[in-house]
Amino acid sequence: MSCRTTPPYPSRSTPLLCLPPPGTPLPSSFSLCPCPAAPPLPLGMAAFVPGAAAALGRGTFLGSSAVAAAPPTPRASVAATRRAAALTMEADGSGAEGGAQYAVGDIPDVLVSILERKADEVAALKAEVAAAGDAHPIAVLLASGAPRSKAFVSALRKPPGCLAVIGEIKRRSPSKGLISDIKDPALLSRHYNEAGAAAISVLTDGPGFGGSMADLEAVVKEQARKKGQYPGPSVVLRKEFIIDPVQIAEAAVAGANAVLLIVAALGEARTGELLAETHRLGLDAIVEVHDEPELAAAVAVGAEIIGVNNRDLRTFEVSLETAERLRAGIPEGVVAVAESGIEECLDAWRVRDMGYSAILVGEALVKAADNSKTDGHSYSAGYNNAKGLIKAFLAKGSVKYGPSTTAAFFGKGEGAKESLGEMTV
Repeated sequence: MSCRTTPPYPSRSTPLLCLPPPGTPLPSSFSLCPCPAAPPLPLGMAAFVPGAAAALGRGTFLGSSAVAAAPPTPRASVAATRRAAALTMEADGSGAEGGAQYAVGDIPDVLVSILERKADEVAALKAEVAAAGDAHPIAVLLASGAPRSKAFVSALRKPPGCLAVIGEIKRRSPSKGLISDIKDPALLSRHYNEAGAAAISVLTDGPGFGGSMADLEAVVKEQARKKGQYPGPSVVLRKEFIIDPVQIAEAAVAGANAVLLIVAALGEARTGELLAETHRLGLDAIVEVHDEPELAAAVAVGAEIIGVNNRDLRTFEVSLETAERLRAGIPEGVVAVAESGIEECLDAWRVRDMGYSAILVGEALVKAADNSKTDGHSYSAGYNNAKGLIKAFLAKGSVKYGPSTTAAFFGKGEGAKESLGEMTV
């Protein structure tokens, strides 16, 4: 078995990982390089960083020389393993050196194929930037960094009892399939903004979610028109599976204010590295978690915004009990965001009462907006149902006595006077 490695390595001299030639079955685990000519793996250096292990599928990676503890899943190919290993061990400092620990357990199957695809997308983007030379805007930003405005975290930081709404532009998802075609994401973002959304989340993954960088750029351009007006522009989040700094720089160049970092896909150490790089490039980040170990990792790396996703990535089941269970573990001063499972104002008020200061809502808002389409693809220029839903989220109603969302739309109940008072009292 010959040694196939991809320089440069974090140590600049010692290979971290030896991979067999294409077509050779992978062993069930690695501890040292199988190639007799290669030096032993250095103590305190990770053999597998999260991205590489993600391509292998289920496994445990705890730093030092610990590696995948289970055989690769059928979905993970040797080529994907090599791409992920090379991607996460490049000279940008993403390699694990000095005993870094990766506290990640099983990676959900839904993320495995996505991370393989992201490795290819990142490689293509890097090739594009390299071909353009040092003058490419992404190359310039990566080299110089940018001052951080903290506009996103400031927009979400609310006093107790108040909510910030992050309205999402979302066409489809792996769990729900097609949600809406959304012909005009810029117009939808305008409706969100006019209703009082503090931020707009734009999915840029194409195959899984139907998004694109063009959507992000259109929303940023639309929100920029609101500068100097009331209400002012909503800040913009690029919602993407971030695995490399080049994606963060791409988001910043497009005008985004923040990116999403998913602990389940990255592990603790890589999350910390990308969070630091996000701040160096001038952006904020929502660090997304799904359970207690991921929350502990987010806290450990110093996340200023922690998003609790109520969707189980293995079963796709959604429960607000996840938000309730994890809220006590989010430190004071950290912005707590509840994601997924917010369908009506009672859901929003419930997580508000748990102590969350922001909610991220996609499917419910997109479907509400679709109810206002006038000719099959255009949104009504007047009052839009998505506006009503956002206003209902922001109303100071109570979970115990509040109305349903439908009642709020038709002006009944205590929340209606605040949410739709201009229509019905």
